[in-house]
Order: sequence, then C-alpha cells, then structure tokens
Amino acid sequence: MEAQTEAKKRDPEGPGRNGVAAAGAAAAASDASGPNATSATSATSAAAPPAKKGRRGYVIVGSIVALGAALYGAVAVITAGHESTDDAQVSADVVPVGLRVSGLITKVYVQENQLVKQGDPLAEIDSADYAAREKQAEAELATAEAQAKAADAQVHVVEATSKGGLASAKAMVSGSSAGVGSAAAQAESARASLARAEVDMKKAQLDLDRTKELRAANAVPPQALDNQQAIFDSANAAVAQARAQLAFAEQSKATALAQVGEAQGKLSQSTPVEAQIDEARAQAALAHAKYDSAKALLDLAKLQLSYTKVLAPADGLASRLTVHPGQLVTIGQPVIQLVPVLTYVVANFKETQVGAMRPNQEAEIEVDAYPGRKFKGKVESISGGTGASFSLLPADNATGNFVKVVQRVPVRIAWDNLPANVPMRAGLSADVTVLVGK
Repeated sequence: MEAQTEAKKRDPEGPGRNGVAAAGAAAAASDASGPNATSATSATSAAAPPAKKGRRGYVIVGSIVALGAALYGAVAVITAGHESTDDAQVSADVVPVGLRVSGLITKVYVQENQLVKQGDPLAEIDSADYAAREKQAEAELATAEAQAKAADAQVHVVEATSKGGLASAKAMVSGSSAGVGSAAAQAESARASLARAEVDMKKAQLDLDRTKELRAANAVPPQALDNQQAIFDSANAAVAQARAQLAFAEQSKATALAQVGEAQGKLSQSTPVEAQIDEARAQAALAHAKYDSAKALLDLAKLQLSYTKVLAPADGLASRLTVHPGQLVTIGQPVIQLVPVLTYVVANFKETQVGAMRPNQEAEIEVDAYPGRKFKGKVESISGGTGASFSLLPADNATGNFVKVVQRVPVRIAWDNLPANVPMRAGLSADVTVLVGK
C-alpha cells in the first residue's frame, strides 16, 4: 500500500502518460513485500534478455539494408554509361559458293575447313561439252561476219546500179523522145514527097492523055508518045515509092513512141533509188545484228567454259564441302560454305538500352571461347527494326491478345585491332558492353 501511495504521489494523474509504468512498478513493489518476492524478481530478470535480442536483430537488419543500398549505389555509379548484354555472338557474312553450270565433277581442290585465298580453285567440272559449244559459237560468228561483209558490199553495188540505172533510164527517155521527133519529121517529109509525087503523076497523066490525042491525030511522032508514057510510069513509081517511105516513117514513129514508153517505164522502176538503197542498208544492218548476236553467243560460251572452274570469291575458310569427284551437279548447287576471315559481333540489346547508343561508340567484348580476355570494338550500326519484326511470322499486336514483351534490337559491332593470333569463328557466344557515355 505504501508503494501504491508513493506511485500516486509521483503521478497524481493516475495511469496517464506514464500510468502503465507506474502501475507496473506498484505491482512489483507489492509483490516484493509479499512472500513471493523472490520469484517475481526472477521473472523480471528473465524478461530483460529477449528485449535486448530484439533490438539487436533490428540493428542487424538495418545494417544489411544500408549495406545493400550502399552497394547498389556504388554499382549504379560504376555502371553509369554502360549498357551490357550476354545475348551476343560472333557473326560473319557466310557465302554459299554455288555452281553456275551443270556437269560432272572431275576434280576437287580443297578439303573440309581449308583456308583459301581469293581466286583459288575449289572444284572443276568436265569442260568437253562447253569447249565444243565455244567452237560452234566461233564458227557461227565467222559465218555472221562473212554475211555482214557481203551485205556491206551489196549496199555499194545497189547504190551504184540504182543510181546508174536511173541515169540510163533518163537518157533512154530523152533519146527515145528525140527519136519520136525525128520519126515524126521523117513521116511529114514522106507525106510531102507523096503529095509531090501524086502531083507529078497527075501532070504526067494529063500529058500522056494529050499526047495520045495528038498521036491519034498524027500530029506528033510515035516517039513523043513513048516518051510521055515513060514519064507517066516514072511518076506512078515515084508515088508508090513515096507511099512506102511514108508508111516506113509512120512505123518508125510508132516504134519511137514505144521506146519512149519503155524508157519511161524503166525510169519509173529506177526512180525509187533511195528505197532500194535503204533496203540494202537494212539487209546489211540485219547481217550486222546477226553478227553481234553470234558474238554474244561466243562470249556466253566462253563464260560457261570458264565457269567449269569454280574459284573462291574471297579469302575465307572453306567449310561444309558438299561435292566430290564423279558427282553429277546442277546449276545453283552449293559447293562449299565460305566463311570470310573478317568477322563482327551482333549484340541483341533490349529496346530500353539502345536509346543512347550511336555509331562509333566504344564497346568491350568478352568471348566465351577466350575466358578472361577482353577485346575492343566499336558500334558499327544499329538495326532499323527489332529482331521480331524480321522474323518469318512477325507478331501482330492488333489481334487483341497483346502481351507487352521487351524487344531486342540487333547492334552490329566491329572489332577494333583484333589480334591476328585470335581466330574468331562465326557463332561464338559473347558478352558485350557498350560505353554509351562516351
């Protein structure tokens, strides 16, 4: 009771701010004054260690959290400006070397995984058929060349003959026209001669009739009658001759007119000189086109003959040899897979990592095949799309079943002073870190 009175004096407000503590103290005092004072003291001393252990656990957890935050902050500071990924591999522009002609493989010059130089022979196809085609193409080219030369000569012949024929036709027309004029003049002369002969015959007829009358009257001697009869006969013959000459002149005129028509026809045939020359030139052009075609066929035959020897298109490693001597191959069939010596790294960064990436940024590369070594590189280019956008079946986010997934963007990284004694093979796994802060 004294203990409770003392507690109330210390805290007159009762179990207030320190009420619970005061009540506990009073209870402890009351128990101490009783017969169980020893057991109460033991319970109080047993409850004290767990409270200390609880506070110690809080301290340990707080220390661990603080240490973790410090470590996270340190890592964040150290990795600032670095973007890393382990989704990377060494790549190369592997070239499948195929055949450009078909045939029978006679020789194979390389072995599996052999290093070859550009221009080195890889395999050879039987070239007998292609050599025969080349000779056939050469013969066809020679034939076409001869035909072209003949066509060129024909052009000159046509030009000369057509132009000469035109001039000759014009001369014939002119000459025949002159002949018509001459024949017409001769016909007119013959008509005049006939008219004069007819007049002379009429006069001789009149003289003969008077002489006959005079002789009948015995006024003239018989000799006068004979002379007059001869004059009449001569005049009659002159008339017949004049008529014959007129007929001949008319016939000559008709012949001259016919010759004029013939000359004009030849002139009409010879007039399209340019058309004849153009036709000859067209034939020559056709012959030259056939020559060019034959020459192209010869070039093609030579190319096909050269394709029977398969050469390495570049320096590299000849892998996956697929042909052997005696094998029948077709066009497009691959001979080897040529892996170039020049390689690069393709790193697939998350889309959240490429925002600050730019070409020519430095990169650190760790290749699993060479543990413990770091190689330098530079960002060469960044893909224009994510890997999913170039897949065979790209995702269509408009289907209604959209699930957002972080996409990967391929980044091509070139080696920077790669040691010559470190071969990089296509497909090797790598870890890449790009220094985006530089």
